[in-house]
This record gives sequence, C-alpha cells and structure tokens, in this order.
Amino acid sequence: MRNIHPQLRRSCTLALVAASLLAGVASAESVANSKSLVPEYADVIGEYLQIPGQPTAGTPTEFSAASFLRLRSAADGAAPKPANAVIVAMPGFASTPAHWLYLASQLVHKASERTCDGSPCRLEVWVVQRRGANLAETQGGRQARAKRDPALAVDYYFSRSVLSMDSKRPGKWPLLPPTDLIGAGGAKFRPLQQDDVGFMSEWGFDAYAGDVDRMIKLVKQSGKTKAVFLAGHSQGGGFVANYAGRLQDDGKRGYEKLAGLIFLDGGPSAGNADAATPENVKEYIERVGKLRSGEAKVYSDEAGALGDLAGPSAAAAAVVTNAHYAFADPDSESIFGPRGVRRTSVSPAGDEFLTSIRLTYRARAGLSFDTDPLPGHGNLQVPILTRLGEGLGNLDFMPRAGTEDQCDATKPAPPCVPSAAQLDPDKVYGWIEGGGKGGVDTKAGRALLWMNSQAYAPARSNIKPITFKFAKSGEKTIDASNMVASNWYPSERYDGDMQFLGRFKTIKIAEQGVNLDIDKTAIAKIPAYVARQSTSTTFGNPFPQVMDFTEVNKTGTHQTEAAAALTPFDKNINSALYFHTDYVSVDDSLAGQVTPGKPGSSAVANTLIEWVLKRSVGRAKVPTPKSLGVMETY
Repeated sequence: MRNIHPQLRRSCTLALVAASLLAGVASAESVANSKSLVPEYADVIGEYLQIPGQPTAGTPTEFSAASFLRLRSAADGAAPKPANAVIVAMPGFASTPAHWLYLASQLVHKASERTCDGSPCRLEVWVVQRRGANLAETQGGRQARAKRDPALAVDYYFSRSVLSMDSKRPGKWPLLPPTDLIGAGGAKFRPLQQDDVGFMSEWGFDAYAGDVDRMIKLVKQSGKTKAVFLAGHSQGGGFVANYAGRLQDDGKRGYEKLAGLIFLDGGPSAGNADAATPENVKEYIERVGKLRSGEAKVYSDEAGALGDLAGPSAAAAAVVTNAHYAFADPDSESIFGPRGVRRTSVSPAGDEFLTSIRLTYRARAGLSFDTDPLPGHGNLQVPILTRLGEGLGNLDFMPRAGTEDQCDATKPAPPCVPSAAQLDPDKVYGWIEGGGKGGVDTKAGRALLWMNSQAYAPARSNIKPITFKFAKSGEKTIDASNMVASNWYPSERYDGDMQFLGRFKTIKIAEQGVNLDIDKTAIAKIPAYVARQSTSTTFGNPFPQVMDFTEVNKTGTHQTEAAAALTPFDKNINSALYFHTDYVSVDDSLAGQVTPGKPGSSAVANTLIEWVLKRSVGRAKVPTPKSLGVMETY
C-alpha cells in the first residue's frame, strides 16, 4: 500500500487488523475488501452494483439497469446479517452516491455499535446512482486504480500532452473547459452523442421509481417486518414525496410499503397547486415529445445550469481529478486549479486570482465546494456552488505584506475581492479545516472528507463491460464498474419531471406512453423525518395525516407529540451551521463529545440513527454479495 492515499492506507490497515481479530485470520476476502472500505470508517464496506431496472421504451436491455452504492458492515464479510433497517437514498440535482458517503457510513457505523434484540444492530444504506452512469466509460479510472497510477486516467481520456498546453502552468492541468480538452491531446475517448442515447427521453421519474421498486424487492421482508426507509437530499427529497404518493401496480401507494420517509434539505412538500390541469399536462406532454423527437437534448451538457461542470467531458475530467485525489498526499501541490475558473462574473481581478493561485490537493478540494472559502476577502465561488455547496473550512490566504489595498477596486471593502497581485508566487496555499478537529469553528464539514468522497470507488462490483454499437459513435465498450463522483449523462427528462411533479399535490396522466398517478395528500400513518435550513420556530409538516413528524432546522428540533413520545430529542439540536450539502456529508469525528449540530457531531446522523431504529420492525434478509455476482474489478 506504499503509493496509496495516506488516509486510505490508514483505513485499510485498521480494517485488515479488525478483520483478522474477527475471523482469526486475514482471509483473502478481507484483503480484497481493503480496497472497498470507506476512509475513516474501516468497519464500513461499499459495493457498487447494478440490478435489472425498470424497462423503458427503446432502452437497450444492457443499459436498463438500476445502479446503486451499497454500504454495509464490513464485520459481516461475505454474509451480511439480516438488517434492522435498509435506507434507500436518492441524491439531489447533479448529485451522486459520493455525496452520501459519509452520512451513510456514519449510520452504518453507529448501528453496529448498538444492540438490537441481543446482537449488534445492522443498518444498510443503498444510494441510488443516476442512470446516465450506466453509459459511463470508467475503465480509465479503473486502470489507474489497479496500477495506482493516476496518469493512466489522464492518458485514457485526454493524453498526457494536455499537461503542456498552458505555458503558464507547465506540467499542470490547463485551466480550460473540459470540452476543449477532449481530443486535443490525441486520446481516443469521445463522449456519446445526443443521437446515440435517444432512449434517455424515457428516463424520467417513473423509470427511477421502478428502479427503486426493484431495489426494495431485494430486501426480503416477511410477516410484520417493515425495515425499508426512503430518503432523499435536495431534489431527492422531492423524489421521496412523489414516490410515497405514487400508485403502484397492486393498488397501493408507495408510502404503504415503507417504514418511514426521510427528507434532507429538500422535498418535504406536498406541492403548491392542488392538481395538474389539462393545460399543465399538455405542456408536460409537449416537452416530453420534444425529447423523444430529438428536438431537445436528452442529457445535460455545458449549455445547462452547471455549465462546463456538467456532462460527459466534465465527468471524464472528474475521473482524472479523483484518481489523483485517491493517491496524492493531501497537502502536496495539486496539478489542478480551482474548479469552475472563468465561470464567475464577480470580478475579473478575482478571476485572475483563481487562475494564478497554487494550491494543495486539500485546498483544491475545499475551494471546489465550500460556499465561501475566503470569508472577509470577497466570495469568488461559482454562484451555483454557493447555493449547493457546504462549509468545509477556509483557504489559508492572507494578502502579501504591502498589497492589502491591491484588491479589486470595483469591489471595495468590505469585503474586497482579492487580486493576483496579493499572492505570493512561490507559495502553495493550504486549507484550514472546519469540522470537529479543524481550525474553523463556524463550518461543520472538512475538505479532506470531501476529497475522500470524490476519490472513493470500491473495487467490489458486479458490473461487467458491455460492447455496444451506437447510432452515431459506432461500436464502443462501456465499462461502468468504477463508481465516479460525477454525472456522466444527466437526464433532462428526470430533472424536468422532478420540477413539474413538485408543483402539484395530485397528478394523473395516462397518455402518450406516460402513466402517472401521484397523490401526495394520501400520504398517511408513516413517520417522517426532516432536516433542513428552515428558520421556523415550529415544524412545517406538509402531510396533514402524518402524526409522527420530526424536524431539525436552524432554530432547533421540533417534534409532534407522537414523534417525541417515541424518540424525544434535545430541542437545542439544530442545523444553524449547515449549508446545503452539509446535511449529508458533515464531519462526525467528535460524536458523543459535543452536541449534535456543533462541528464534529452530525445533527442528522446522531438523531436519525435512533429515529430509524425505533421505527423499524423486525429484521429483513438482505442479499449476499455472491447472489448479486459481486467480484473484484481492480
């Protein structure tokens, strides 16, 4: 493990020791598992899986799969014990299972420390992957991990020659949009074209709901067992509400088959309008028609809301970045500049600052997703990340002596956006971590956790390469087995569906191949947990028939009488420090030592674990890795 990322090395070593103590011998299985353990949670193992998904019109069987990251107790090895709870989690807009890595691992870990009916509790989290990942060519990342050489990922997608494209950054990644780099260095990788994947026009809400149906069926519940919870973050919360109100083939609504609903900073809404009108339905059907005809793009690219941070070219660049994250010393100089350079309109001088600064890998990770990495100096973050990001700490920057007044004169203090003139050209700037053991006490996350989550790609998978002849791109081999923290081909149909469905309490459509019957007003007699950025001093329960309702927000924890009777939480627990993505990925290194919500103790993980275990009934059998065809892919 000489060349592996120091954090991964420590986790692997601890896990191998633990496995030896548990089994009496370091078996071949435990050695293989070391490449799939979660950094900082050596008792949690991940497996990246596909199962047959919801069939959709025109979609080749090869790509009609439900993909997900399964996180479970590593102590069980190849024979996972029946679960007290399985949380099926839906990420948010432009999000992936990587964003859920730490909350999920915290819950699995905390459950294993508790006792249920005389034996350790077991909780699993299955995080849904976007269907576009079924089309991802991840073999470049897999090869890089197998050889522990991130340069192999560079070669596969772009070629090493791109590192000499920018004369101001010799040997470093050029500060250009990823679409400008594809093919520029001579590498053979090319993204699929819109016409290759016209079948994505059918990858809407109902396709994902059908995929989740099939995931839930893997959990063998019997008798009075009720162990499956459905969770969603951000846009994923909207999915939870829609799924709960969706009429299934057997005449039951989705909520009737679940043990509870979990909403994390998004989705606990029944809709603002009562019902979709015929005019609303017509508008929706027309939009679907444009996707089907090819008049509208079926996957998001650099022309969408995320600009050049989205689409297959950006995903290929992310594979390269994350392969470096996996093996680099976090505090060595990064070959990558800040994410999203030249996409901010805040300040030309500030943009020059971003193109000139030298960063450690940790600082690059923090600067890529923190909502305000330079407090007091003017926010240079890409605007959409100020809304969707989290608090990870601060960039370790102060203007060079004598340059304090050389910030952007068009953006005067306070705060004054910094300029390149204030940088020390010989310095590699680092990061001051937030979280429980960091130096920033106003932010709950850590850049190293974000970096690790982006780097994480379990070796254990059941996904095999597929050779397929596409309409425009011809024959290509799709190896989607290496989980990546980026959306390769984001579905315009799904994102549009979620926006449309969120507007209404009830929706009924049965035409043009669209069959939806959703009634969110029918959701009843099911527990609901919400954590969000609201500043209400009460709780905002949008489901009148739900009596067991808990909400953690910026003012405290608010519960209905029924919820408090089952799991009474300290009313002072709050999310005052939390930004949007903190709800699923904050640091929990001081759990049990400080009040949940403070840096180092997750407000969500440390309340949700009790909430889930108290509301699950019985234990459900879960599939073994062997039954799913899991193998080592690198």
